[in-house]
Amino acid sequence: MKLASNTLLKVLGLLLLTGAVLKGWQLLTEPLANNDIWSNRLFLIFVVEFELALAIWLLSGLFKKAAWLVSLLCFSLFSMITLYKGITGAESCGCFGSVHVNPWITLFAIDLPSVIALSFLRPQLSLQPRMSFLPRIIVRGKLQRESIKSLIVEFFDPMPSFRRFATAFTIGLTILGVTTPILAFNEPARITSRYEVLEPSEWVGKELPILEHIDIAETLKKGTWLVMLYHYDCPDCETAIPKYEQMASVLQGNGDFLRIALIAVPPYGRYPGHKGPVGENSPCTLGRLLETKEWFVTTPAVALLTDSLVTAAWEEKAPDFETILQNFAKNVEISEKSIFFVSTNQLTHSPQRKEVRDMKLELLDDW
Repeated sequence: MKLASNTLLKVLGLLLLTGAVLKGWQLLTEPLANNDIWSNRLFLIFVVEFELALAIWLLSGLFKKAAWLVSLLCFSLFSMITLYKGITGAESCGCFGSVHVNPWITLFAIDLPSVIALSFLRPQLSLQPRMSFLPRIIVRGKLQRESIKSLIVEFFDPMPSFRRFATAFTIGLTILGVTTPILAFNEPARITSRYEVLEPSEWVGKELPILEHIDIAETLKKGTWLVMLYHYDCPDCETAIPKYEQMASVLQGNGDFLRIALIAVPPYGRYPGHKGPVGENSPCTLGRLLETKEWFVTTPAVALLTDSLVTAAWEEKAPDFETILQNFAKNVEISEKSIFFVSTNQLTHSPQRKEVRDMKLELLDDW
């Protein structure tokens, strides 16, 4: 049992070391969208260093009982995080950096088996007899120092030699001291020939930077367009797209006013022809961001275009109808041939004033 427990800790140490190295390599070679805590660079640096530290501890063989307890807690936490990612539809658990592994595979092949194995192959503990002191250790709200000390001694027994401890501690501290600044101060470029990080907030006032990479670029170059970039597995996109399709349906026949385009970001779907959140016979114009490079963007990302010039942009949350109208009114030129909103409650004079007023009321009622 003791040999099996020690072997298990070594295997888990190698597993953690592998995950830390792969995540560290990803941080040095790929940008992050920073759309949530799981893709936040500072958080991932912390995770890498924590996994490195724990891996070094497990491989050193020091304080095996304490290492067992920390490992059990750690992999239990990993199981809950992986379960959450699986439920929310994440493509990868993120455990191995650029090597994408389905969260459900990680949960049932690595995390849960590790927790079960740690539970069965636990080190020999003498906690059961010592637990009898618990009813007696609380005396007027104070813990007896001897009882706390006995718990600490239990998990840190046997004590290693000073030389062995100092060697392992020095190696670990050196590795962490070198890797932390390397990861912190070597952030990869945001635009290369291989990948690009999209920042919609920087598009305003410029021609849409990714226009040449969209398959319907020629269509988007003329007129006023509301363009949404979406991922097929994006929950916020699934909520916003039906509303935009409803808006596009009402706007049909008023093409000079505003048209809506839904642009899929690779990967396009689980299988050929899969449209993700886009409905069948969608009234929106559909397009794709070409796989000319790898794209990093937080979706939904929405841009308001006038003759391919970006006049407003939003990221992470699709703007509602009122917000779109407000920005539309600020950036269009009023003329007798076109319909423009001066505010969300007032229209300028135009031959089609009544038609657009009715269209606006219908959209607001349905939104």
